[in-house]
Amino acid sequence: MSDGGSHPSDRPVLDGSPSGMDAGDRELLLAATDVLDRRYRTGVHEVAAALRLADGSVVTGLHVEASAGRASVCAESAALSAAVISGSPVVSVVGVLRRPGGTMHLIEPCGVCAELLGDHAPHARVWVAVADGFSAVGVADLLPFRRRRSARAASGPAVPSGAAVPSGAATPEV
Repeated sequence: MSDGGSHPSDRPVLDGSPSGMDAGDRELLLAATDVLDRRYRTGVHEVAAALRLADGSVVTGLHVEASAGRASVCAESAALSAAVISGSPVVSVVGVLRRPGGTMHLIEPCGVCAELLGDHAPHARVWVAVADGFSAVGVADLLPFRRRRSARAASGPAVPSGAAVPSGAATPEV
């Protein structure tokens, strides 16, 4: 979801790769930034996301604003759809916001996208703005008191059978 108004930034400006970001996540940052460089339109396409999959591939998504509010498609959900189609679990997520003035910012997924990631990429990490810097957190940390419907919890996350779970990943909640 775009928050690219003309107000002063309440997010740290992204000026290069954040401290502690590994080479794989820097590649995601570059991929998302490249999408914005090519497709940015004020008020229409202000956020891009890039996801690394367990098989090493990268998928991207672009925010597509609609005149009817919720009909808009967030960059993270667009990229997540491509990830689900690929059949490989998501390992890492980077979202980038470009404000109309040209500044770039890491942006965390909105609540709807955090819910989708919790359902379909529960073991992934996502880069977020924290105070004046940036940090990678687990998807579960985005919505710490997330409610799950018992019927869906019993079926577990949407991870293809035989798919590898990234090392250090939490076990699925059931």
